Amino acid sequence: MKAISIHSSRGGTGKTLLSLNIAAVYASEGRSVGLLDFDFRAPSLSTLFRFEAEKWLNDYLDGEAEAEEVVVDVSNMLGVKGRFLVGFANPEMEAMREIARKDRRWQTRALRRIMRLRERLREMGVETVIFDTSPGIHYSSVNAIVSSDISLLISTMDIVDLEGVQRLIRDLYEAFEKRVYIIVNKAIPYELVSRERREALVARIKGYFRQPLLAIIPCYCDLLLRGSRRRPFVLDRGEHPFSRVVREIAHRLDQL
Repeated sequence: MKAISIHSSRGGTGKTLLSLNIAAVYASEGRSVGLLDFDFRAPSLSTLFRFEAEKWLNDYLDGEAEAEEVVVDVSNMLGVKGRFLVGFANPEMEAMREIARKDRRWQTRALRRIMRLRERLREMGVETVIFDTSPGIHYSSVNAIVSSDISLLISTMDIVDLEGVQRLIRDLYEAFEKRVYIIVNKAIPYELVSRERREALVARIKGYFRQPLLAIIPCYCDLLLRGSRRRPFVLDRGEHPFSRVVREIAHRLDQL
């Protein structure tokens, strides 16, 4: 089983959208995938799926639930050929405050629980597990990254994002010697209209990062106007350019 963490330096980069749609690509192709909401400070998957859980990932990390109680099969809901399992984080304000108060000792125990969760998902037949992490450096994000084989860092071309990702690589990823790949999201479309402009954009990105560039995704207005819906975009609009590039990312991840 391959574990992938998807991370960013701050919110608003499209990290959750990409996590959800990459997972949906795998499930639509008949594979078994797990998507875990590790953005405990601003969880959104339960809102996207309009799901109210009896047990949350928070409960699992507290040792008050088992993996089978917090992982939900949404395959039939989405009509995919494979298995799509989702672990939801508690969206209640008190739960977000509570997770922020956890100390290092609790986080160390949580890391052991995450590793057991990963092993249990493997036993359940999951081929790929995706951690949708909190932006920046938080214990939950660090634990997800440590538990992953590969990390994707999502950035826009905003200087705040670019320099924030540089700091994450220097302060976090290099310390843990993790394999990390860069995805630039919401690129301005005119920067990709010709070969010369695209090469210039790639050169700018490579000026910031030594890590491999996995993909550049333009900003699509129709995707933004669609808003948040339960069904992942790639399942509804499979021929859209965004869906095509997400499938390319998913298939490239298979080769890493």
